[in-house]
Amino acid sequence: MNYKQMSWYLLLVILVAMLAFALDLFSSRLTVDIGPKSILDKSGQVTTSLEVVYPLWHQMVNLLKNFLYGLAAAIFITVFVANRLENFQRKEKEDELKKLNDAINVNVFDSLFKTIIPEEIFKIIKQEIIENKVVRRDAKWVYNFVEDKGKIICTQTTRYELHNLSQAPVSDPVKLELDTLGGEEYKIVSAECTNTSGTVLVHYDPEDNTNNKNIDVKSNGNITTVAYTVNIPPESYVEYKTVFKRAYIGNITDAQATKVPVIGADIIVNFPEGYDFDISPLMSSFPRLITKSSTQKIYKVEGGILPRQGFIFYLVKKVNN
Repeated sequence: MNYKQMSWYLLLVILVAMLAFALDLFSSRLTVDIGPKSILDKSGQVTTSLEVVYPLWHQMVNLLKNFLYGLAAAIFITVFVANRLENFQRKEKEDELKKLNDAINVNVFDSLFKTIIPEEIFKIIKQEIIENKVVRRDAKWVYNFVEDKGKIICTQTTRYELHNLSQAPVSDPVKLELDTLGGEEYKIVSAECTNTSGTVLVHYDPEDNTNNKNIDVKSNGNITTVAYTVNIPPESYVEYKTVFKRAYIGNITDAQATKVPVIGADIIVNFPEGYDFDISPLMSSFPRLITKSSTQKIYKVEGGILPRQGFIFYLVKKVNN
C-alpha cells in the first residue's frame, strides 16, 4: 500500500472517530425521563424508587456511536498494523529470495567461467577479486626524494579511500611490513585513518606515544611492522594516510604494490636536479605520464589495479657526458 492510500485511510479513521465522538457528546446532553417505580419486595412490602427512562432513539444513538468507535479501531488495526506486518513479511521473503538468487548466480558464474578459465586461475580470480568486499579508490602515491649528506632521503606518502562494497560491516586488518632488504630502516612519520564524518579512527605520532590510537608499531631488526584494524560500515568508506621515510645510498631500485583492488591512482614524484626517475609497471592498467620536468614526474592510472600488482621504480643519477 502506497503513501497516498495510507493517507486516505488515516483521514477516514479520523472522520469516523470524530463522528462517533460528536454522537457521544450529543447523547450526553439529552434529557431523560425520571419517574417513580413501585415494586414488591420479598416480604410483600411495596418499595418505591426513581427510574431513569431512556427513549428508544437515545439507545439507537448510543449503539451507533459504539459501532463507529469500533469501526475506527478496526480500520486502523486492519490498515496500519496489518499493513506493517504484511510489509515485514514481504521484506523477509524478498531477502530470502535475494539470497537464493545470489547463491544460484554464484553457482552459474562458477560453472560458466570454469569452462573457459583453468580452475587454478579461476580460484585466484574468485578469491582475490570476486569475493573481495573492499576496493581502494583515488589512491595517491607521493614520493619526495632529497639529497642529504651523500644519501637520498625518500619521504613516501600514501593516501586512498577504502570502500566497503558489501551490505554488511567489514573489518579491515592492515599490516604493513616494511622490509629494508639490507638497506636502512623505514621510519614511520605518521599514520591516520578517518571516517566520512572526519572522526579519527587510527592515529600514530612517533613523537608522542600518548597520542596514539588503535595502532601497533614494532621494529624487528630491519623490518618495521605497522598493524591496525578498522571497521567499515556497509556501503561506506574510510580514508587512509601513511607517511614514512627511508634513506638510500647510490642509485635506487624499489617497489610499490597493493593488497586489494585499486580504482584510479596518481603517482607523484619529486626528485633532485641531476637525477632521473622511471617506473616499470607491473599492473593491468598502464600508467600514463601526464607531467614531466627536470625535478618532477606525475603518472596517472585511470583503470584498475589488481591485488598484488604495482610497479618498480628507479632513481638514478644522470651521467655527465
